[in-house]
Amino acid sequence: MECGFCGRDIERGTETIFVTKKGRVFYFCSSKCEKNFLKLGRKPRKIKWTETYRTEKATRMGMVAKKKKAKKKGTAKGAKKETKTKKETKTKKK
Repeated sequence: MECGFCGRDIERGTETIFVTKKGRVFYFCSSKCEKNFLKLGRKPRKIKWTETYRTEKATRMGMVAKKKKAKKKGTAKGAKKETKTKKETKTKKK
């Protein structure tokens, strides 16, 4: 079983269980995780010591590395396409 906040494995019998009125179940490994999620309303992806933060950061860093490589090659996705000037379009119309 995994903690609903930090993502760590929980040893059987040591978890804290929280059930919402709608029937959704959350398992917490410690009171630290429980308080951060329920009382303080923090999002796990914004807290540095959680597993979801680490995975999101790895994907962000991968995206940054890809963009840097693409810029070096000159084939970045966001590269501006060559556009025709106004003079070129006017001459073609005539």
